[in-house]
Amino acid sequence: MAIARKPTARIVPPSSASEREIEALIRKGGSVAVTPAARPKAAGTAKVILRLPDEMLARVDALVEARSPKIPRHTWLLEAILEKLERETPK
Repeated sequence: MAIARKPTARIVPPSSASEREIEALIRKGGSVAVTPAARPKAAGTAKVILRLPDEMLARVDALVEARSPKIPRHTWLLEAILEKLERETPK
């Protein structure tokens, strides 16, 4: 076990800036925080939040897992929406 000396308090040297300079800096203020630009949307798409009951999501996941080749749940949901739109769109 290493033994070290007790740390000593560091003495901060007095500021060389005058009170007037400090007040001027405070009054000047800072710049506004810059937020990163929002990611551009893919052309013709919109973000949608979908809430599903747990049992319905479990059924969807079971169908997705049974599919060959494997596809993401998102793709399966898009296909299901397209099928429904095609069925219910008047011709």
